[in-house]
Amino acid sequence: MRVVCIGECMVEFARRDDGLWQQGFAGDSLNVAWALRALLPAEAEVAYLTRVGTDALSDAMVAMLQTAGIATALIQRDAMRTVGLYTIQTDATGERSFSYWRSDSAARRLADDPALLASALANADLVYLSGITLAILPPASRAHLMSALGARGNRRFTVAFDPNLRPRLWEAMDTARAAIDLAARSADILLPTHEDEALAFADPDPATTRDRYARLGVAETVVKDGARPTLWRAADQQGACPVTAAPRVIDTTGAGDSFNGAYLAARLMGASPETAIGQAQRVSAFVVGSRGALLAPGALRAASQPPPRA
Repeated sequence: MRVVCIGECMVEFARRDDGLWQQGFAGDSLNVAWALRALLPAEAEVAYLTRVGTDALSDAMVAMLQTAGIATALIQRDAMRTVGLYTIQTDATGERSFSYWRSDSAARRLADDPALLASALANADLVYLSGITLAILPPASRAHLMSALGARGNRRFTVAFDPNLRPRLWEAMDTARAAIDLAARSADILLPTHEDEALAFADPDPATTRDRYARLGVAETVVKDGARPTLWRAADQQGACPVTAAPRVIDTTGAGDSFNGAYLAARLMGASPETAIGQAQRVSAFVVGSRGALLAPGALRAASQPPPRA
């Protein structure tokens, strides 16, 4: 089993309670890869496709991924650029605020080489990307990536896509909507968040989001909606899974990404959509109760387990 996650890993500075800043690495697609690596069997390969610099921070980032067991052979090096950076602060309710420095990051060139992309994806079973992956790319590189993904039904791998809309990354909302629509038409699994879909497409409720992607031919859609029920559709079945409130909310960073990784891991292991959503909800609830997006793999595995029967 081989999974390839495509996107940007960044340097993260998180403000601690004592006012100091703690440095780490994270990014939406990397958070998904992290959860997949924690929850899939050891013999499965989880690879990360990105582009970084040749400086010390880039070296430390690649070393961190290698230590975590995430394959780094698909990481390109760029002698002229380095990795992006962001700061994160959380309020009393755990909600986040970010500041970014990423306008010339090396990851913006990750899809410049069509031949390299085709080679990287040739032996994949699952390819994951997000709307952030698309948003950071120049138009020509975005087209290269979409070409490498190919048409649904004409490739050997499954494509999972989270639209993950971040308006500040797009030059215009029309461009964002067009790119998300195009990626959805190529994807097999959609993992949207209703809040994003309401902003981009004016969807009044999660069912509208689910049904809109079904009309685009998406076989499987899971609509995240915070503490409200998770709606899903797969083939000719659909349903809603209630969300058990998290015991505590400290930091919502990476909660949706961890949900995606946990859901995809369960589906790759043969779980039904409802069972996979249950695992994803448990992992997400654990993540929001902890600081940071990248939590200890053993803790993620423990959190993913269903509670014992009474």
